[in-house]
Amino acid sequence: MSGSPVVSRTLTAVAIAFLTFDGAALAGLGFLTGRMILVPVGVAFFVAAAVILMYWRAHRRRLQEIAAARGELGEEVRDIQRLLGKR
Repeated sequence: MSGSPVVSRTLTAVAIAFLTFDGAALAGLGFLTGRMILVPVGVAFFVAAAVILMYWRAHRRRLQEIAAARGELGEEVRDIQRLLGKR
């Protein structure tokens, strides 16, 4: 795996928290001040946070699949080595 899972999780959580807070602040300020252009920008930040979360989960799932496939490949290599050793 590339990188530590703890670091990956931490950076993802920080990015999501940052975007969510900024989205809420922008949308709230847009409503309070009457600057409606800030509301869609805030919503875009919320959407960006959701996209990051979905991508991170898919990325972690893919890394788990790769690790499982690597383990299966190692088992196959050991089986082949045993077969060749019996000859």
